[in-house]
Amino acid sequence: MERIAFVAAAIAAFAILQGPAHAQAGKLGTYTGVVSVSGSEIDKNSKTDFRATVKVSLPVESRSDSATHAEAGDVDKPSAVGTITQWDLEARNASPDSDGKITSWKCSLVAPVDVPMNASGALDLDHRTKTHAMFVALVSTKAVPMKCVNSRSGPYKTSHPVGFFFGTSEPDLIPANAKPYADVSRLAASHKLVPASAMKGRYSPVDMEWDLKLVK
Repeated sequence: MERIAFVAAAIAAFAILQGPAHAQAGKLGTYTGVVSVSGSEIDKNSKTDFRATVKVSLPVESRSDSATHAEAGDVDKPSAVGTITQWDLEARNASPDSDGKITSWKCSLVAPVDVPMNASGALDLDHRTKTHAMFVALVSTKAVPMKCVNSRSGPYKTSHPVGFFFGTSEPDLIPANAKPYADVSRLAASHKLVPASAMKGRYSPVDMEWDLKLVK
């Protein structure tokens, strides 16, 4: 659940940075496409390896000769669909139980699964440098089925929501690592986000690939 809390916090922080959405949202078109992500969240007593693809839409809020700004800020209705293909968790208690042994457990997906996801974040194009930068956080609106094994009690099943992110850099570092584009109608890139700010020490480098097209 720490992952969900962290991604949710990133969503809230980004919303504050971006401010309220413009009234003309979406009238200028929408960047839509597929993003793939894979990486690990590493905590003192747990590790989660994840892999997913997500279909996402980022409505264009504003455009000028120098810049384009697209933004997602889901509240009532999720705008993304994630296909979760890996969600492997290994965790242990921080201290031994009364018998001196430490309880540990492992969990993984029952099967690859599609889930609706709330998206929040923004995409910015700089037409002067012909580069784009973005950060988008996603949290599933329903839990995914997991199969687990506890070192003491054995196999069991559970479910919980999932969350992850994609982008060129963490929100407070944008426009660092901005990616070039040849045409505003299509943004495609492969990228490895190496945590350097709030995510440093919490995530491994996260591999990403996106292909977004401007649909009017």
